[in-house]
Amino acid sequence: MSINALIVDSTKYNRDMLEEMLTAIGVNCVVCETGKEALARDGRRQYDFIIVSRHLEDVGAELFLVRFREHHYIDDALTIMLTSEPVKDIYYEANKAGYKLVFNKKDFPAIEHFLLGAINNRTIDLKARILYVDDTKSAAERTSTLLRGYQATVKQVSDVTSAIEAFQQQEFDLIITDYYLDGDETGDDLISYVRDFEDFDKARIPILVLSMESNQSKRTSFLRNGANDYIIKPYDNDELIARASNLIAHKKLFEQFRKQQQELLKLAMSDQLTGLYNRRSLFEIGPKYISDAVRHEYPLSLLVIDIDHFKAVNDNYGHAKGDVVLKKTGEVMQASLRSGDFVARFGGEEFVILLTHCGQADAMVMAEMLRKRTAESRPDDVVVTVSIGVAELAPDDDLDSLFGKADLAVYKAKDLGRNRVEQYTSDESK
Repeated sequence: MSINALIVDSTKYNRDMLEEMLTAIGVNCVVCETGKEALARDGRRQYDFIIVSRHLEDVGAELFLVRFREHHYIDDALTIMLTSEPVKDIYYEANKAGYKLVFNKKDFPAIEHFLLGAINNRTIDLKARILYVDDTKSAAERTSTLLRGYQATVKQVSDVTSAIEAFQQQEFDLIITDYYLDGDETGDDLISYVRDFEDFDKARIPILVLSMESNQSKRTSFLRNGANDYIIKPYDNDELIARASNLIAHKKLFEQFRKQQQELLKLAMSDQLTGLYNRRSLFEIGPKYISDAVRHEYPLSLLVIDIDHFKAVNDNYGHAKGDVVLKKTGEVMQASLRSGDFVARFGGEEFVILLTHCGQADAMVMAEMLRKRTAESRPDDVVVTVSIGVAELAPDDDLDSLFGKADLAVYKAKDLGRNRVEQYTSDESK
């Protein structure tokens, strides 16, 4: 099915740009320089888009649309005004005149993006979860039916209290809310609650406001208060779907970006061979473990684990076998720890463990268990033992000093024959 557009603009540059843009996305264009020329066109031709410059040489865009409507059926057309003025200053008057959208003439990328989205609306599939708040029954039923027709799952409520309850209990991709609702609460109350919500991801959900508000400063306040977009009622179905689709698409793009960021951060914070945290992670996360222990006054211990004679493993069996030993040793540690504990590969054959709510005596028991399980693991039939140093957090310790104490203890374990656990004592530092 062909898509037709009427372009009316007195400036040749704008006419050419719009025609080139629309033709490139498959739209048939009728281009006119004046309002008189456009009014003289065949009244039987129907248009999907009518794009008019606000200031024509012979007539204003508002009066042009009134006259054009007298001889043309345009109720299904997406009417767009182009202006050189700030859009927010004339949006309301343009909407009253029958224009569904207003764009600044300089913002051709935004015009192209929107028109392409509007064309795609013919086959668009929202597949989104929408919370819709409207206390007018007929409008609520009509809009809910429209959204469901685009494969959206719609939760429709009529007041802010019910909207907040639904928001708390379910996950949504978009909130659409009427601004003026029955009772004392308005859309602003819902917006404020959502934006202040403790869950950062849920607090960023896009919000589209519906309103008959005629005051420009009030409409601008929707955006200042945290709404992402608004539509003046009565609105066009194409406009609602296009704006809803754009907001949902932006949300999904942001979620994809966040996921990629988290994956990159995980890669940066992880040891690629063992999958454990790496040295960088220890120095970024470790201080938080220590500050929490100090603040809440619970014991914390640090273990330094060193694989005995690891160089001999590489020399005798090859580095591939050495990698197997490292991975298996890391698996033994990960499987042996509690959920709140922290384990990292510090480098080479050395590992570090932070044990929360664990004093030195209990840490010695944990370390001995790790030593035995490592010896029993025998990766690829290689006998593996570890030396472990244990130190408990003292009031004046930070991560560096605590690690230093456990490191002294592990050297003591090596000096005493390896394959053993030693705890730090004040004598080690002398």
